[in-house]
Amino acid sequence: MATKRPLSVTETVEIGSQPPHKKIRIQTTKNATSGKLQQALNILETISPQNSKELLDVLVKIADELVLTDCQLPEIHEAVHKLIELFRQERDGDTTIRVMILGLLADLSEVRISEVVNTLIDEIIGVLKYEKSQKVIAQGLSSLHKIGLNNLKILPTMHLTKIAHFAQQQLSSESHHTQKNALMVLASFVALSDAKKGVIDTIGHYADSQDSGVRAQSLRSILCLGERGAVLSPSLYQRAVDAMQDDYECVRQQALQLVLQLGITHPEHMIVCGTAEDDEEMRLIDAAFSKVCGALCDLSIQIRVQAAQHLGEMTMVGSEFLHQTLDKKLMSNLRRKKTAHERGAQLVASGEWSSGKRWADDAPQEHLDAKTISLIASGACGALVHGLEDEFMEVRIATVDSMCKLALKHPDFAVTCLDFLVDMFNDEIEEVRLKAIYSLTAIARHIVLREDQLEIMLSSLEDFSVEVREGLHLMLGACRVSTQACLLMVVQKLLDVLAKYPQDKLSAFGCMRKVGQKHPHLCMAVTSHLLQDHPFFDSAERDVEDPSYLCILILLFNAAASLVPIISLFPDVTLKHYAYLRDAMPSLVPPLPIEGASTKKPIDDLGSTNNSREYLETVLAHINDIFTIPTQERRVPLLKTAQDNLKRLGEIDPEMLGTANFLETFLAAQIQIEQLQSCTTSQHSRAPLKESLAQLVRNCLKLQHIFSGLTYGDMLLVKQICLRASALHLVLVVRDRSQSALGPCQMLLQTASDISNFLDEKQEFQPDALTTDLLNQLASIVDPKPGKVFREILPLVQKPSIVQMPPPNVSIKMCEANILEPCPQMSQDNVIKVTAGLIAALPFVAEIDNLQESQKNDMRIKIKYPDQHLHTVVPKLSDFKKIMTEQGAHETNVKLRTTILLSHSVWTEASSVEIMLCLSVRPGTDLELCKPAKILFAPKPVRRGI
Repeated sequence: MATKRPLSVTETVEIGSQPPHKKIRIQTTKNATSGKLQQALNILETISPQNSKELLDVLVKIADELVLTDCQLPEIHEAVHKLIELFRQERDGDTTIRVMILGLLADLSEVRISEVVNTLIDEIIGVLKYEKSQKVIAQGLSSLHKIGLNNLKILPTMHLTKIAHFAQQQLSSESHHTQKNALMVLASFVALSDAKKGVIDTIGHYADSQDSGVRAQSLRSILCLGERGAVLSPSLYQRAVDAMQDDYECVRQQALQLVLQLGITHPEHMIVCGTAEDDEEMRLIDAAFSKVCGALCDLSIQIRVQAAQHLGEMTMVGSEFLHQTLDKKLMSNLRRKKTAHERGAQLVASGEWSSGKRWADDAPQEHLDAKTISLIASGACGALVHGLEDEFMEVRIATVDSMCKLALKHPDFAVTCLDFLVDMFNDEIEEVRLKAIYSLTAIARHIVLREDQLEIMLSSLEDFSVEVREGLHLMLGACRVSTQACLLMVVQKLLDVLAKYPQDKLSAFGCMRKVGQKHPHLCMAVTSHLLQDHPFFDSAERDVEDPSYLCILILLFNAAASLVPIISLFPDVTLKHYAYLRDAMPSLVPPLPIEGASTKKPIDDLGSTNNSREYLETVLAHINDIFTIPTQERRVPLLKTAQDNLKRLGEIDPEMLGTANFLETFLAAQIQIEQLQSCTTSQHSRAPLKESLAQLVRNCLKLQHIFSGLTYGDMLLVKQICLRASALHLVLVVRDRSQSALGPCQMLLQTASDISNFLDEKQEFQPDALTTDLLNQLASIVDPKPGKVFREILPLVQKPSIVQMPPPNVSIKMCEANILEPCPQMSQDNVIKVTAGLIAALPFVAEIDNLQESQKNDMRIKIKYPDQHLHTVVPKLSDFKKIMTEQGAHETNVKLRTTILLSHSVWTEASSVEIMLCLSVRPGTDLELCKPAKILFAPKPVRRGI
């Protein structure tokens, strides 16, 4: 007899809308914590009301151990009722107990059931109306705020209005804590139609409160209303500006945010600035920009960082104000303002004295009001320069980032700020240098580098940090230089640094490729100089494997792709080298009209996405036709041919790599399930059977963990095929009787539970008949032991059935890796020698495409020695860096840079050690992401004596 599954408190049951299949949630363990809440509430009834300490201890224990998923709906209702009764009993007792009860009631709202939540709101407001303690009322408002936010989607408007109305009544309280919470609740739940009727003015009134927390919350509530969609009036600007002078940092933070929001919302609104005698109108965005610039001189580092970040968001500011941020000279109406001392010195230098011809030319200096004199920069004057010179790196990084954002919107500002960004290359902090390098890369299309700027940039190429050097390679490839001397300076410095850091070879090649593409005419002028081609004498042939010579060839070949006459300047030996490099490096060396060279295109250019999509649809239609063939002997060979076609498509068209490999892996699992299904009725050899099962499980894990960008329909098909594979795995393991079936049984139950939960959440999707039968059969098993589960599912597993192929989804991406260092090809000349038993450190660099953030913790480096001994290295999260491009950081492509340690006992000769990059998807199972890199490793015996 099947046990009845308890109703989860997180579910809502709708009569008449049940899907045709049965919703199932598999439970593999008994619920040991059920009834804990009820037991604790029973203990509360036995405690005397006078014993407040014991009562408080029990409430704290309930709050710490409360697990709502273990509670049933009637239990929740009873808990709410008992806690409210206890609150009423303690009305004249300890306020701490009442505060604790209100906190518990807020925690109970996380069940997200409308009936429970509505009761909670009504009860809490009901008991708070008669409450006298401001501490309890403040906690009640906080609890109402938490309840409302947790259940915003299911709460009716009536209850939200009731909460807002109650909070508005509490604004008249004398307690600052109550006022603060009331403002928070009012801003979150008041109707936006009421906000237009003066609620914003009411909230803004509390910006003049005596308490700093209330002032900050008032401004924060106005911002909250703006985020919800209320229109914030420009009249709030002056209030926000006044609050920026507050003594408390929390108030200034909110005021600064409000100034930014008003400037962005009403950029063209004209406001009056200046004194009553000098009424000057200016745009609100310009005035706000000036005030935010002033905050860069704030005493608080948090305010300065916030102000520096906000400057980058104000891209609609006028150019005159924007350029003034890079000039420290004091301005008045955008004109240089001379000091009294400067004006007097100018008069003396001119030799002019009072002649009586001009009225009052010998009058005394004007009277200055001390309050009008400021010793710091005024408004936007030199604000970004102050940010770049700040003592804290956080402010400097935020300032550089804002300069980049503003320069992207204002090309003329990009030219002005270039020198300032170049100066930041000499910053003492590596993060600041990197931010400046990547910012300059982003705005490179707006600028042309001069020789003096290049000198500072190229001096940073010798930086010890490999990330800085690679960032400079990327930046130099994105920029344009002005003269031949600049180009030669770049090439010579790159070659000098490459000799010092040979590990930068690939990055330098990519830089030379971009430089050649952007400067074909300059390259043509220096071709003979770079190739050392003498006009009369033949020079010696250079080594084509020399990295420095390769850099020059890559530069000139890419320039010749845009300017074909350069080819006429190449000597014969260079043309021969081109033929070799075109085959060896098709991604770095472009096709040129040179006789005898290969004309094949790189793999990137072979396929068109449209043609690949048509071919993919043709292959899938062919597969569906193959499934209709009745005999397995004829069907399987055709399916394997289609599988090879899908694999080849992924190799030809990189855009279709993820889609083609996903379908190929899915089809491989289909073929393996069909072949193994025949083993359920007869006995077969154990070794091939075990190997086939392991391969099937590996393919299922690949479908679940290697691919991203799947639709919900794709996920359902993957879960269905994994369920069949798990069921087949259990049946074959039980039949084999050579290993324990407990693990496969648990895996089957876990897979069934996963797909059942998925179907509960996505009710618009329907599983196929076999999946529904398996889920129903598993749900009916009271004690799911391997033998019993085997007998129940065996008739279903033996049925021949096919899971339909997923539709072509070009958004699917595949996680794969490419090991850059050590070189994947084993070199006979580069042998790592170390004394046996000691350690050799080996640099490891790999690029990983389409790696999700959650998968970084699962990345493993495996080292396989010749004696089949395996060593696993877990890289640190700090070793993963996003790959930078000219458009910015890539979201899912990362570079892993770390050091691995090799050690072993004595070998007779150098032998190969394989290094692989894997994804650990579950204990004992790793999925390889690339082909292994092989190195020669030779542990030498320990030398005895002298």
